Amino acid sequence: MALTAGVIGLGNIGGGVARNLAAAGHHVIGYDLDPERITDAGAEAGVDAADVAARTDLVVLAVATMTAWRATLAAISASGRRGLVVVDLCTFPIAEKEGAHEELARAGIDLLDCPVSGARPQAQAGDLAMLVSGSKDALDRVRPALESFCRSVLHVGGFGESAKIKYILNLIISIHNMACAEAFLLARKAGVDLQLMTDAVMESAAYSKIFEVRAEKWITGDYDDPTAELAIQLKDKDVIRDFAAALDCPTPMFDATMPYYIAAASQGRQQQDAASILAVLEHMAGIPRDKPPGPDRG
Repeated sequence: MALTAGVIGLGNIGGGVARNLAAAGHHVIGYDLDPERITDAGAEAGVDAADVAARTDLVVLAVATMTAWRATLAAISASGRRGLVVVDLCTFPIAEKEGAHEELARAGIDLLDCPVSGARPQAQAGDLAMLVSGSKDALDRVRPALESFCRSVLHVGGFGESAKIKYILNLIISIHNMACAEAFLLARKAGVDLQLMTDAVMESAAYSKIFEVRAEKWITGDYDDPTAELAIQLKDKDVIRDFAAALDCPTPMFDATMPYYIAAASQGRQQQDAASILAVLEHMAGIPRDKPPGPDRG
């Protein structure tokens, strides 16, 4: 059954979500600070977050900052749209999520925590993998719409469980991204053809999805048009670090990657792909391929 679906935040993830929802026959109302993103996604423009909530059966939330996230959920809560299902794709601390869940429940709105694995290419292709925690009944009401932009939708339990798993997945991705960048650095220093090395890795036990998704960026040294912006990776890293610290859980490999992400940010690479940590290593090794972006890139 077709739904009226709202998408708030039409960036790397939200834009693909909106396009796939529309392609599946759902009426999509979008809201973003950049109106061109709404037009590009083929969505009807909402006036603001409260307007989107008031006119839809489902809202997909994909904003980049906690400030925007808090303001959006407050507007949704105040919209008066009882029975609405809000699908939250954002990665923020569990305590913040639980507070929002309780606030929306008082307004008769079901908040589902729904982090996804994948970046812009997967969002555009409808190939995201979603973890869902919260009301199973609410999920069942909107599952067909979610499956229009996800290859898998897995319910993992009570509200907040999906966030814990997402933190663990992002920890692995951070380490994989660093390991792959280091491999490309070694290949360059050894004079190995990067495309041949890539072909070999893709057929070997060293393969990872991160390697596949970002190999072209490491081959070319072009980190614009990001799969996932460095700024988002840095934000998620703070969340992961605090989560692990609260559990008194050591994360030595994750901790070892942090200085390189921070160094990439200090070079003004926040809006570049997270793969740009290779550029930091290349400068350290004396084989830079580019100059760091100017201050206007940060």
